[in-house]
Amino acid sequence: AKARRLNDLLQASGLSIVGGTELFTLIETNRAQAIYQALGKAGILVRRFEDQPDWLRIGLPGAESEWEKLIAALSAINNMGE
Repeated sequence: AKARRLNDLLQASGLSIVGGTELFTLIETNRAQAIYQALGKAGILVRRFEDQPDWLRIGLPGAESEWEKLIAALSAINNMGE
């Protein structure tokens, strides 16, 4: 259920899901670098892939406060118009 919630959140933010598990979701976007930097500034660490620069792996948030942090960060990214 939590993995589905993460997928739904990412898709609602306009991101394409290319894979994942119960613990993380793999997305593909031409904004990967900007999203990586913006999430990092918000204290959300995600994994980049040097051989796939359009991919990011986003881990499943644990506590509700972590979900709220991710939701706020994604909203801010979308509002930046990147």
